[in-house]
Amino acid sequence: MAKFPAENLEVFLKGQEPSTLVAVLVELAGDHQAVQQRLARMQLADRPERLAAGFRKTLSAWRRSTKFYDYHESREFGRSLEAWLDQVERELLPKDPAAALALFETFIEADASWYERADDSDGCIGDAVRAACRHWLLAAARCGAAASEWPQRLAHLVSADEYGAREELLRRADLLLNESELRGLVARFEALMTEALVGGRRAKVLPHEVYKASTSLSLLSEALHDPEVMVRAVLRYSPEPNAQQRHGFVRAYLDADRPADALVWLQGSWGPIEESRRGLLSDALGRLGRYDESAPIRQDLFERSLAVFDLHRWLEHLPEASRPAALQRARQMALGHDGPTRAAVLLLELGDAAGAESKLICESASIRGEDYPTLVPLAEALRTHQCCRGETAVYRALLKGVLDRAQARAYGHAARYWSRLREIAYTSTDLLPLQSHQDFEAEIRSGHAHKVAFWAHVNGERGAHVAAD
Repeated sequence: MAKFPAENLEVFLKGQEPSTLVAVLVELAGDHQAVQQRLARMQLADRPERLAAGFRKTLSAWRRSTKFYDYHESREFGRSLEAWLDQVERELLPKDPAAALALFETFIEADASWYERADDSDGCIGDAVRAACRHWLLAAARCGAAASEWPQRLAHLVSADEYGAREELLRRADLLLNESELRGLVARFEALMTEALVGGRRAKVLPHEVYKASTSLSLLSEALHDPEVMVRAVLRYSPEPNAQQRHGFVRAYLDADRPADALVWLQGSWGPIEESRRGLLSDALGRLGRYDESAPIRQDLFERSLAVFDLHRWLEHLPEASRPAALQRARQMALGHDGPTRAAVLLLELGDAAGAESKLICESASIRGEDYPTLVPLAEALRTHQCCRGETAVYRALLKGVLDRAQARAYGHAARYWSRLREIAYTSTDLLPLQSHQDFEAEIRSGHAHKVAFWAHVNGERGAHVAAD
């Protein structure tokens, strides 16, 4: 069934009879608990204390639960937490900001419950806590409490942070506090840093509180759009900042559109992250209009990486008249590059599909099958350009990469590569100079006959598991 664009659906619904819409909602409520619950909350719209009690009941049930969410379940749990936060913001906040604020604050203070009951490898729980912090700031801004109350309450919440997600309270503190109030918080954390530094000098080692105060000041620096707050904090305990600290300074100045100040920290080598320094240096010079200095840096970075991203960054700082020659140089470098995958990606970007295919089939043995984040989209692009031989070379490398490393969880993908290779073979495409499909297939069957799980996927005996893989 075709989907309505959101705006068309709204127009359509507004044109329906109210009785028709009522009947549809009653029907949906009978089939879907979420709709039923939403309608129940709508009935409490004029009784915010009851609405808040319902939200609090859900929150309390989550906190009492002992269920642990593994990696595959934690994402859904995180979405449920964020959905609850959005419901409170949408349905309760306009009616009773203080009640909504209390719920958001309870949610934040319960963050240990969310973290300790879920595998948060993909960060969904952290995202939910950060969302709660933003909701708290917006709700506080709508409450009638005295402005002087908020810095203290905010600092209290931040001081009890054990997982890092509450940093959003400081990073987005500008949603609640004006500049004067933010500067007051800065002074508070600078005083804490001074106290910690004094204690550290006596102990001859910097205590954790120094770094904690510095982190808070860096976050407030973002809220104020004032890099000096962060720079001043770091220099107090690290008067000769290392490369990573300089990187942070430069990024902050560039984010604040202060490229001239960024240049101060871009002098000298950054050792292992020297390429980052040169990339940022080209950014700062470009923002100052010094393209004659930035373009050679970007050219060198491109020629070292041959990455499409670096090519476009180089072209950005070249005059229009110089770009055709730069593109031609890029093509020649790709054709001479000893990495067929990267060269093919670049040649496709340059519009040379034939060159990309030739590179792949002539150097097929050098295609690294484990590079699937690059190879899968490359194969799809080659298919679009009807480069069947190049596509074959890529899928063969992917297939062999999975089988050679016995990656059982990827056998479903490998079976799809196998199927696509057969599709190409059935078109009677001339694969020369590549090995014939019959010989390739015989080689795989002989070398990997013992991988029963893979052949089960190929033969359709584990079709239900292929999509999951």
